[in-house]
Amino acid sequence: MSDEKTVNIKPAKGRPMLTWVGKRPLRNVTAYPAQLVEQFSPSLSPPPPLGESWGEGQLWQDWPGIFPQGGLVFQGDNKDVLAYLLANGFRGKVKLIYIDPPFDSGADYVRKVTLRGASGVAKLDGESYTLGEQIQYTDIWANDTYLQFMYERILLLKELLSDEGSFWLHCDSRRSHYLRFVLDEVLGAENFINEVIWRRKGGSALSGMSRMSTAADSILFYGKSNSYQFNIVHMKPDEEYVKEMFTKVDEEGRRFMITVVSSPTYRKNLIYDFKGYQTPPMGWRYSKEVMEELDKKGLLYYPEDKSKQVYKKIYLDEYKGQPVNSLWIDISLLKGKSSELTEYPTQKPEELLE
Repeated sequence: MSDEKTVNIKPAKGRPMLTWVGKRPLRNVTAYPAQLVEQFSPSLSPPPPLGESWGEGQLWQDWPGIFPQGGLVFQGDNKDVLAYLLANGFRGKVKLIYIDPPFDSGADYVRKVTLRGASGVAKLDGESYTLGEQIQYTDIWANDTYLQFMYERILLLKELLSDEGSFWLHCDSRRSHYLRFVLDEVLGAENFINEVIWRRKGGSALSGMSRMSTAADSILFYGKSNSYQFNIVHMKPDEEYVKEMFTKVDEEGRRFMITVVSSPTYRKNLIYDFKGYQTPPMGWRYSKEVMEELDKKGLLYYPEDKSKQVYKKIYLDEYKGQPVNSLWIDISLLKGKSSELTEYPTQKPEELLE
């Protein structure tokens, strides 16, 4: 373990800026030695013993030498652990950050703590705590205290994030509007990418309620720069969609659907004649060379009426599905007899992270 270090934090320069009572920049933090409690392998194979290396490989290039290579779990206050990681080689190297911070929900999770030990399971009732301790174990906040708590940690997380990295913050409607401003200030409004809405399937409304039940969380998605990495994920189509859309069959019996090959915006260089069919008002989606290549591969569909447009074929056996958009409706809350359940009060399903 290294000795204490002072870690300098760059000021937030984004706009707009949110103001609250007691707002103060985080100029530096002290990095105390952190406690590494667990190591795991992202490949699901057993990790090497603590202190031993995974060996050479693309995954672990430029890995800080004081840590074993692999997934690491640290125990302690997250602000202290973030400072420790910054002081020991992780600054600007983290490619993905997902956080599920307190929602300021008003829930008292102190009264739901369960301790497991060799002699069995013990449930602890909540007791009186100092303000600092209360923040750690309940989700009851003064508004300004909550914003300062989040501001400091987002500043630290930005320092860890690489230029190609992406940052996902899980919240709900209680504080999402405030957190969006804080993220705009720290990461820059120009680096906002998406607000994902997760419809939490399950649950039911109760009679006598004075408002509608909350059925969704928000996940705010930011990059650190415009070089962020993004991988398209496709949703497997359901049977109804396949039945409705893939209505055509070719000579070999392969089912396909057709889609327009017109440009959504006017592009003069894509106005050209193609086999005498009507040129779309805004031009074709592809260059003439690409259209001819698609034709050679048998991927164009020609209506008998040449006053109509040409279409592109999409074969069902090659169809990846629709790209995932910012509305996620197919991931359920953990409930019942799910093997994932740990009794942690704000646990999220692994499928959400996947």
